[in-house]
Amino acid sequence: MIDLNATLLIQWGIFVSLMIFLNFFLFKPVLRIIDARKAKVEGTFASAQDMQEQAGKNQEDYRVRLTAAKEELFARTSAMRESAGKESRELMDKAREEAQAQVESARDRVRHDIEVVRKELVANVDGLAREIAGKVLDKKI
Repeated sequence: MIDLNATLLIQWGIFVSLMIFLNFFLFKPVLRIIDARKAKVEGTFASAQDMQEQAGKNQEDYRVRLTAAKEELFARTSAMRESAGKESRELMDKAREEAQAQVESARDRVRHDIEVVRKELVANVDGLAREIAGKVLDKKI
């Protein structure tokens, strides 16, 4: 059997005062630390999510800018190729025209030289004919 006496009341009083003391000096500070850590973890988690979202946005922005840069590079190289092709065609046309002009000039010189030689031959035909006839006949004509 259990005796109910004054020691039970004293023990109960000690227990209640110990609970009040522990509540103020142990439980509440520990709970505050736990709540602060929880808030810090949640804040860090939210910050990590924000950073992850920002990283996704940055990655998408990077992809867009990279695509734009590739397109610009392609456009520039295409323009350069077209310009180089046009320049090449112009140079080839110019060289062809110069070559044609040189050929025509050479033909004109040859024609002129032929005419000069022909005129000389026509002028000297009588003399040459007399010389040839003289040599054939072995006489001076």
